[in-house]
Amino acid sequence: MSYRLESEAPQTTVERTIENILTNNGIKQDEIQFRGPERMLRIGYWERINKNIMSQLSGLIMVEIDMYDDDCGYLFYYQINH
Repeated sequence: MSYRLESEAPQTTVERTIENILTNNGIKQDEIQFRGPERMLRIGYWERINKNIMSQLSGLIMVEIDMYDDDCGYLFYYQINH
């Protein structure tokens, strides 16, 4: 079970729009996290957003960023177009 901190909840219209699209596609609200001073998006435990959802987020997400972790494999997060 995931828990989202209050600071990780959507704080802008863009973030609320992203959250609405994600929840409409079956992603649980507590798995959607907007983190850091530049407000990047993370889903669950660094999950990748599928292409169908990414097409719905066109113009809202600037770039998908991945990094490799020896224990967990690829981890994904997203830079938001504020």
